[in-house]
Amino acid sequence: MKVVLDTNVIVSSLLFRGPASAIHAFVLDGTILPLVSRPIIEEYQRVLGYRKFRLQAEDVEYLMQSEILPWSRMLDAPTGSAWIPEDPSDDHFVNLALVEENTLLISGDRHILDHRATLPCKVLTVAECLDILHKL
Repeated sequence: MKVVLDTNVIVSSLLFRGPASAIHAFVLDGTILPLVSRPIIEEYQRVLGYRKFRLQAEDVEYLMQSEILPWSRMLDAPTGSAWIPEDPSDDHFVNLALVEENTLLISGDRHILDHRATLPCKVLTVAECLDILHKL
């Protein structure tokens, strides 16, 4: 299953116990193939570096090099389409989900979820994604 993981999902899956950590397990076993782009990688790095997570630079680098990049497919995503006016940085996730057919955007971001009925890609919460995966 090809997915684009919003930053809140990737952070929760790597740093906290809970439903999102099951997403990471599905990545590691190959059930989920995360798609990433340069702007998304940069956002992951920036957010993982937030002081509130108390990660050192080498911890962030480890997560990127060992837990994210080896399990992901890097793609170029078009820019310019504006989908989320409240938070234009979220447009990167939507645009990437449109690059390959049948790609799901997994998010807990209120801005994305509020627009999911009008977005041109399928958007699921972590719980909705896990419901699908547990039925496979």
